[in-house]
Amino acid sequence: MKIDKAYRYIKRQIIEGKWEPEKAINVNELAEILNISRTPIHKALSKLEQEGFLTIIPQVGVFVKKPDPNEVIERLLVCANLDALMTEQAAFHLTEEDFRYMETTLLKMDHPGLSADEYSNLNIDFHRTIYVASKLTYTFDLANQLWDYLNFVANPEDLFTDERRKHSQTEHWIIFYSLKEKDSKMAKRLMEKHMRRVSQVAGEKYQDAEINKRVFN
Repeated sequence: MKIDKAYRYIKRQIIEGKWEPEKAINVNELAEILNISRTPIHKALSKLEQEGFLTIIPQVGVFVKKPDPNEVIERLLVCANLDALMTEQAAFHLTEEDFRYMETTLLKMDHPGLSADEYSNLNIDFHRTIYVASKLTYTFDLANQLWDYLNFVANPEDLFTDERRKHSQTEHWIIFYSLKEKDSKMAKRLMEKHMRRVSQVAGEKYQDAEINKRVFN
């Protein structure tokens, strides 16, 4: 669909940092680049505004949104709780094939020579396997939006320094084994703790360090 085409293109420019915060978006230029009319572009822009990526000011224009500290923290907290919920449900549905794939992914993630982007992509694969298995379709769709937002406000280089990567891997393996044991409650607690730590790191540049610590701990 034309709306989806515009939505994906605009969102990619923002998430990949090609459009800086507060950049004005020219709808006419987008229509020419994408070879579609202004109507689907406006609908895509409205959707992205709802997701926190844009600010639309009537009679003025459309701008890439400068992340609001309070909104960033709130969205990251919601993301952590949704991930924990899906992990709890996944414990009842993960197959042996899923576990083999997750284990292979974790072994790849253990490699010290991975770049931050490579580690990030494998990290997404690991988490996505769990969340798809949860069979919580609405929750998964909502979480996808929040993960995109996390990519918008955070940088893999900051999230996955060598020291943080070691910590992350320890948590991933413990989550993996708790799921293999079908201990849904433990897996949920571990995932929430893991995601709150990631969220705290992502939120550091948007919130006073002491306030950030109180919110996530």
